[in-house]
Amino acid sequence: MNKRTAFLLIALGVSSTALAQDEHDALRYSRLMFGGTARTQAIGGAAGSLGGDISATHINPAGLGFFKTSEVNITPGFYFKNNDMRFTSGTGSNSNPTMSDSKSNMMLGNVGVVFGIPNRNANSKFRNFAVSIDYARTADFNNRSYLGGKNTLTSFSDTWVEKLMPNGNPVPFNDANDVYAEGPSLGFRTYVIGYDPDNNGGVEKYYSVINPTAAGGILQSDDIRERGGINEFSVGFGGNYSEQLYFGLSLNFPRIDYERNRTFTETDPNENNVTNDFDQYQFNEVLNTDATGFNTKLGIIYAPMPALRIGASFHTPTWFSMHDTYSARVDSWMEELGNHFSSTEDLYDGFPIEYDYTLRTPWRAGGSVSYIFGTNADTKQQHGFITADVEYVDYSATKYKFNKGAPQDRDRAKAINRTIEDSYAGAMNIRVGGELKFNVLAVRAGFSYYGNPYNSDFSDIDASVKRVSGGLGYRNRGFFTDLTYVHTLNSKSAYNPYVLNDSPGLPAAPTAEHSLTGGNIVLTVGLKF
Repeated sequence: MNKRTAFLLIALGVSSTALAQDEHDALRYSRLMFGGTARTQAIGGAAGSLGGDISATHINPAGLGFFKTSEVNITPGFYFKNNDMRFTSGTGSNSNPTMSDSKSNMMLGNVGVVFGIPNRNANSKFRNFAVSIDYARTADFNNRSYLGGKNTLTSFSDTWVEKLMPNGNPVPFNDANDVYAEGPSLGFRTYVIGYDPDNNGGVEKYYSVINPTAAGGILQSDDIRERGGINEFSVGFGGNYSEQLYFGLSLNFPRIDYERNRTFTETDPNENNVTNDFDQYQFNEVLNTDATGFNTKLGIIYAPMPALRIGASFHTPTWFSMHDTYSARVDSWMEELGNHFSSTEDLYDGFPIEYDYTLRTPWRAGGSVSYIFGTNADTKQQHGFITADVEYVDYSATKYKFNKGAPQDRDRAKAINRTIEDSYAGAMNIRVGGELKFNVLAVRAGFSYYGNPYNSDFSDIDASVKRVSGGLGYRNRGFFTDLTYVHTLNSKSAYNPYVLNDSPGLPAAPTAEHSLTGGNIVLTVGLKF
């Protein structure tokens, strides 16, 4: 067993806040808001029974059965996100301001090709088949947020004291100095954490030298930068039986690419404060998560008449093979002891902490209905549709499995899975949209609602997400292009910069309110052949 693995077996038994192996990360990788083509995004993502769009590969593969010709398309885009954060409780101050930050960049919604394959047997009721190959984004993690204010009650460093004093009992001095490389040992080596010796040459207790109860308190800031998403490579198959029953299957290989760079800073605002022996310290952590997964999607669409389509789909759970790389660094500027720094790599021969595990995200089931009006083949006639999807997903079914390591490893997985079961619940996602087509031009609009994943008995947070969308389309002689704007309405959630486990004498850790708004502009360009 190498040194880094030995550390993980200890750290997982006492902490999950540093590594991407807790209920918050499980939700991040389970909650999908599919991108896809501009046409699909314009109608709110409601593509469960409509068909005729490559996005059906990821929603209801039966929609591929509507392809009688082949096409290739690509969807670049631009996103922006605006974040407002403010301490709401647990700081002892009622005057903390709202802090704002934003993130914007280019994105790729999808790139893919569909091959329409007509059945040349005129006597067969199987009219045509289609095969798709598509690469699409199913979740986006790119963001930047900033939180700041005064705290007169607790310090982030109190979390390190908790880890060094499990159940009120101090860990050995050498462990405090070397083993807890995700944070506590770094704080100890930079004199943010001190200790009182006992009469036997050991440690009586550990304590933080940061005193938030001193005059003026301490200033805290939390700067978080996130990058990445979930991109899914898919191979889909769809068929058409007698122009009434459409069926499909897709094999999907999602890949997670996530990076979080976080800097938490505490500062003494009063240089003459003799009860706080520090000027400032910074805790920086960098987490990289890479994963590959697999899932299958199945679906059918039934058209009892040309104007009506009814669809049903089922998405199996996704099984991810996860790999985390984590490193941290503490820099301190102490008033009497000088400046110091220490990092994870200092303790592990220049390497970060690495760990492999598996994650199973929940299955999904959906139903959909579409009404098509203007089914006349003459494109100069008025055409259009309205469509609606309903999807159920049980976020409490997400499961971790730590398939390497000691019994502490498996116990930690069981504890996290119990927390997931208690924290989350089943949720309904609703997507509606419509289109009006005027010869070669089309106008579209949509709305999507992603239900609150939290268990109401566990939390009063309403983390539902609402989006409105609209767009234009042009189709003529085998060329098509679609332009869409999707706006995310103000979405509120709670954020805890750190958590204290009810240590005696300590008040609750601070809570902040996080408000997010944003939008995507996407453009699909394609050719039929």
